[in-house]
Amino acid sequence: MFVITAERPGDAAAIDILLDRAFGPDRHGKIAYRYRRGVKPVAGLSLVAHDAADASAAGLVGSIRYWPVVVGGEAPALLLGPLAVEPARRGESIGHGLIRRSMAMAAAAGHRAALLVGEISYYGQFGFDPAPPRGLDMPGEAPHRLLVAALAADGLAGLHGRIGPAPEAHPAADIPCCTARLPA
Repeated sequence: MFVITAERPGDAAAIDILLDRAFGPDRHGKIAYRYRRGVKPVAGLSLVAHDAADASAAGLVGSIRYWPVVVGGEAPALLLGPLAVEPARRGESIGHGLIRRSMAMAAAAGHRAALLVGEISYYGQFGFDPAPPRGLDMPGEAPHRLLVAALAADGLAGLHGRIGPAPEAHPAADIPCCTARLPA
């Protein structure tokens, strides 16, 4: 059993440890991580799952966050991830619970679309579809792994183009879409 709650400041260290266990210590080199540099997660959408018997940071068994991005230079969207589940607890629907609750919260907050880098075989059940046929592109990422889901009835209407970091980000020079935005 597990309980889903809002992420708390005291969860940060445990989340970092969980992410290393789930994705390995080289996770920071992944393309999606580059879009998160210098940006805070979207307020109110970061959730954690704790073991029902241990609500402390030590009992953390799952985490999900969303980050602001722009599509086509101006349309706001969310970048889901990382979604992490304690490896020994996979198969208990922790990831399902985190995704379903957070997507409902994002929709209720008025967000229109969510993007992620992942496998359609898993994320398709949550309404994600391949993004490239919709005219969406994330430079440096394998096109077949870029997925998108509508969070509103018309959430994907007019959404096309290159995905870039949020305006408040300090883009890394290694994101092809962003080198022109680097400060001099």
